Amino acid sequence: MSNMDWKNVDEVDAFIRKGLLLANQPVEEHIDAFDYSPRYQRWEQKLLKNPLRFIKKKSRTTLRRTFDVAAAVLITIAVLFGALMAASPTVRAAVIRWFVEVFSTHTAYHFTQPPDGQTLSQWRPTYLPDGYTEILHIDAAGIVIVKFDNGRGGEILLQYMLINEGGNFSVDNEDVDVIETKIRGYPTYVYRALDDSKMNAVVWINEDARIAFMLTSFEQYEILISIAESMELFG
Repeated sequence: MSNMDWKNVDEVDAFIRKGLLLANQPVEEHIDAFDYSPRYQRWEQKLLKNPLRFIKKKSRTTLRRTFDVAAAVLITIAVLFGALMAASPTVRAAVIRWFVEVFSTHTAYHFTQPPDGQTLSQWRPTYLPDGYTEILHIDAAGIVIVKFDNGRGGEILLQYMLINEGGNFSVDNEDVDVIETKIRGYPTYVYRALDDSKMNAVVWINEDARIAFMLTSFEQYEILISIAESMELFG
């Protein structure tokens, strides 16, 4: 067919019909005739009458079935997702209360919980590396900043805030490995520096308390994870 010049659909139709008629010529006498079923004979007659129309009709039917199945799958997914949203506070929190936006130089955590009058509770780590003490505490509107120092140049910065609309954290993501894990069951992102000039960081979202935390330091990232795991409500 690749060497033939098809000028119109009628030529293609005629060629297909001719081939089908040749294929259905009587077989040699020594070969027993096959007794085709009435259903097959009806199908054959429709095909021989207008091959292209028959093929197009079947193609449309198959395509329509494919779209129907795809639509059914999408509807099922939507229903299941809605059920999860209704049944799981964690799913609702992940979709509604915060989201992550990754840029070439940093990662931003945006918080979208509508303000509802909740006040920011005080939190403290029950674990700190030897020699570290609190040297700064800032309690601003909706955010707390705490700085720890060991007197030898080592510093650890703790920040936490309500995940209210408009709040956000920003973390340097250049020359780091990002490890996704959980602290006490809450989504956690560990930024492990690959360069000594970069700080390690840990960000986690306490979805029950509706508070986001961030620790940054030149201390080893495992130490920051231990500090994060030790956070307790204070007072």
